[in-house]
Amino acid sequence: MIDLSRRSLLTGAAVIGTASAFDPLPGARAAAPVAGKQNASWYRYKVGSFEVTVVTDGNNTNPLSDAYVTNAPKADVNAALDALFLARDKVTHSYTPVVINTGSKLVAIDTGLGLGMFEQSKGAVGQYHANLQAAGIDRNAVDVVIISRTREQTGVPQCRGHGSGS
Repeated sequence: MIDLSRRSLLTGAAVIGTASAFDPLPGARAAAPVAGKQNASWYRYKVGSFEVTVVTDGNNTNPLSDAYVTNAPKADVNAALDALFLARDKVTHSYTPVVINTGSKLVAIDTGLGLGMFEQSKGAVGQYHANLQAAGIDRNAVDVVIISRTREQTGVPQCRGHGSGS
C-alpha cells in the first residue's frame, strides 16, 4: 500500500513542477485547434473473417402519425414513449447502412438517404458518403449493393417472388 503524507505530496509536486520547466518536448502542447466538425460516425468490428463497418447516415425526427404503429393507437404509442423518457408525438429514425468486407468482395447493405436529403434536412441525414470516405472505404470499390427497403419505402418494384410479392 502507498503511504501518502503531506511531505510526499509536496515533494512530488515540486518534482513535477521542476521537470515541466525543462520542457523536453518543445513542440508538444496540451491545447489543440478546434476541429470544427464531429468525428466520422462509423464503427468497425469483425465477424469471423469478415470485417463489418457500420456507417451512419444520420438521424431524422418526424411527427408521429396516427397510423405509425398499425396495431396500437397513438395514445398507447405516446404512453410507451413517455415510459422511455422520449418526446411525445415524435419519432426519431437512425439510418445506419452496413459495409461488409468478405476479403474478396465489398458488400454494402443500403446506401443511405442520399446527398439530396443532406441538403433538405440541413445535414441531419445524408451523411453516408462522407462517413464512408472517413472510414477509408472508396464507394467505387463496392462490388455488391443490397437494398433492404421494401417497394413501399423506395418506390422501386422488387423481383417477382421476393419481398412483398410484386
